[in-house]
Amino acid sequence: MRFTLDMKLKDIMSSNPKTAEAMQELGLHCLGCAFSVNETLANAAQMHNIDPNVLLKKVNSVEQGEMSAEAAAKAQPPGGILQMDKKTYSIAPHIPAGVVTPEILRKIADVSEKYHAQAIKVTSAQRIAIVGLKPEDVPKIWDELGMDPGHAVGLCVRSVKVCPGDTFCKRGLQETLALGMEIDKRYHGMQLPSKFKIGVAGCPNKCTDSASVDLGLMGTSKGYHLYVGGNGGVKPRQGNILLENLKKEEILPIMDAVISYYKENAKPQERIGRLIDRVGIEGLREFAEQAKQ
Repeated sequence: MRFTLDMKLKDIMSSNPKTAEAMQELGLHCLGCAFSVNETLANAAQMHNIDPNVLLKKVNSVEQGEMSAEAAAKAQPPGGILQMDKKTYSIAPHIPAGVVTPEILRKIADVSEKYHAQAIKVTSAQRIAIVGLKPEDVPKIWDELGMDPGHAVGLCVRSVKVCPGDTFCKRGLQETLALGMEIDKRYHGMQLPSKFKIGVAGCPNKCTDSASVDLGLMGTSKGYHLYVGGNGGVKPRQGNILLENLKKEEILPIMDAVISYYKENAKPQERIGRLIDRVGIEGLREFAEQAKQ
């Protein structure tokens, strides 16, 4: 069969496993990742700065056959993230709201020591990454941890960043931990047109970058401000305040509305901030206001 740019990587490799070697030659080393294999060939080309027509021609030129042992060894193990050396992997267990127990810390320490991890890194997204792992060890480590992977890559909602709020922080004006846990449970890993980051902060200090992520909450003395459209990257964008002084019970229905609007109106790979730049914010604000009522 002839492959097309709108086909998913997993379907291409299922049809002809030998295409994995061709894609690896062009720099696609994430072919075992549960997130990446659900991307289309066009998305993969864009993410890896490859000419999509070159990639398409490459996979269509491959003879039918099985994946070689060498290619299988190079394929990214599920839940693993390829490192700079192109040989080892890191994993990032999901830690909702960044709240961790002594038991979890012991598990992470034990498996890191057992499998000779090169480093343990607390990430900016409130995860704990175990770095420098052999690919053959990654499945065993996940099995021993008994934890879910944090969504650190892919076109989906990433781990939700949450500050201590008024539960612990003397500057906290609103509750964040229970709310952040609920938001994380509701959206973490949800497939969207592009990657999507959420931050929940209990005061105007915005320690979780609420004004520079796709969707952010900031506690005030009167409720919560809701920001949309922030992002970092090569073309950083400051978020817009969408609604102000929301009550806690209003937040989830409004967030549902914002994400629904984004899913229905965004182009592939388009962050919500770029959507707002393209069509304006009033339509989104009106849609969100309706959910508030």
